[in-house]
Amino acid sequence: MPREVNKAPQVKTSLVIPCFNEADGIPQLCERLRPVAQTLRKDGEVEVVFVDDGSKDGTADVIRVEANGLPYRIVPHDRNRGIGAALKTGFAASVGEEVVTLDSDCTYDPERVVDLLRLLREGNDVVTGSPYHPKGEVVGVPGWRLLLSKGLSRLYWIILPGRLYTYTSCFRAYRRSILPSLTAESDGFLGVTQLLASAILHGARIAELPAQLTSRRYGQSKIKVVKVSLSHLQYLGHLLVIRLSGRAGSPVSTP
Repeated sequence: MPREVNKAPQVKTSLVIPCFNEADGIPQLCERLRPVAQTLRKDGEVEVVFVDDGSKDGTADVIRVEANGLPYRIVPHDRNRGIGAALKTGFAASVGEEVVTLDSDCTYDPERVVDLLRLLREGNDVVTGSPYHPKGEVVGVPGWRLLLSKGLSRLYWIILPGRLYTYTSCFRAYRRSILPSLTAESDGFLGVTQLLASAILHGARIAELPAQLTSRRYGQSKIKVVKVSLSHLQYLGHLLVIRLSGRAGSPVSTP
């Protein structure tokens, strides 16, 4: 059985992957990550940080079997805390100069990590995958869910400066130096958007990468649509107050 590697010094790129009951999809993910890690190693050391967010289906055990050949670590939560909390745990546990976050279900192609980093290295602080960009694409996602997500993104587009097409994608690259300036109060799906919104409010340089979003092939979505939508609407009201008052966010909290 492969051993989990220790933190490597002078890591250039960290891949942070939140996982909650994703045992069925982990083999596909690891298979697709191997050539990505090999490509990234040409520019510096790489680490893969799996944040096991209280899984009950043996996700961590499957990672230990399937991640052979990847420079990986597993950082566990003793209970399910949400994707926002998992991202913050991953930020705190990782050591790379560049931090890429990606979903474990391969709804965004892991090979596009290379393209995220190319834009980051052009001088951007954050690069976010954008299926709603005119050059992006959505495949197989239910129409009602797509309409809801696009509607929320449009509201963020209206309220926030530096207008983007997509605000809800977890598929992103961050420069390590920007992370202490970011705010993510929510431990749930809203936290993904809060990180991006706070980067915008702090004047970070942000780029969008047109990307393809596909429906998941393995496992089940963990999002509770009504609850998440209401949290977004509440946060949009909060952002409107911030914009009218001219205030920025506070630093992101880490476990």
